Amino acid sequence: MENLHTLQRHIETSGKLQSIVKSMKTLSAVNIRQYEQAAHSLDAYQETIDSGLQAVIRETGLPNSGSEKGELQGLVVFGSDQGLCGRFNEKLVDFLQENRASANPQQPPHVLVSGARIAARLEAAGHKLTKTLWSPGSLSGVNRHVYEIILILHRWRQNPKMKRIDLFFNYYESGGGGLPSQVPLLPLDNERLRELMKKKWPGRSLPYSATPTHKLFPALIQQYLFVAIYRAQVQSLASEQASRLLSLQQAEKNIQEHLEELTGRYRNVRQSVITSELLDLVAGFRTVTGD
Repeated sequence: MENLHTLQRHIETSGKLQSIVKSMKTLSAVNIRQYEQAAHSLDAYQETIDSGLQAVIRETGLPNSGSEKGELQGLVVFGSDQGLCGRFNEKLVDFLQENRASANPQQPPHVLVSGARIAARLEAAGHKLTKTLWSPGSLSGVNRHVYEIILILHRWRQNPKMKRIDLFFNYYESGGGGLPSQVPLLPLDNERLRELMKKKWPGRSLPYSATPTHKLFPALIQQYLFVAIYRAQVQSLASEQASRLLSLQQAEKNIQEHLEELTGRYRNVRQSVITSELLDLVAGFRTVTGD
């Protein structure tokens, strides 16, 4: 039978654990808001890039997409380095497997992974990883991380067989743990560029740029890649925190139930101890008085 001291120690330990979980919940909620705001802040910048692309392709025409059958594909997968986020990584790996079911096994893709935990999941699923990076631990580290990814993709694009690169990440949904998503990064979506060409220009004439169009267009594409990868990374980070928040909420509920159970057992044991002491006292009194 458990004694009062042991139960009290378990209650104190569970209380401290509950306090830690509450702090982690607060931190996750704050991080979600930061990453969500970072994603929204890209909208105005995206509009500026789209305007630049619109002006250039109106002058030069649409670029050749370069797509062809049997192309070598590159995959950029965003996951997590840390646990306590439910099936955050597993869902994305399952989604990637489903969307790669018809891929040519004789031509495995280049795979760049952000996140050590999802890298382990991908390797266990039979993927050969080209490069694994640590996921940024805060919003301040996202810029540098994105530029590192862009440099790696630039090396990939030096290979003439590299014709397609896709982003795989969990898209943040308010109140949920993230929706697995696939976003084509390269080649450029000519359908989208056609829509930009048809879009009415807000001014009377196209803007003038001192930079030649053959240099301006690659610079705009570089910024287009930055925005797309940055958005995917912050969406992934927000989804990770949302998944962690859901896990922590369940953990907090379990701890609360465990605390209630421990408190009940403590009260029962305490009552038993008090009853036993009273009975001993009565028995001693009767022995002394002769009753």
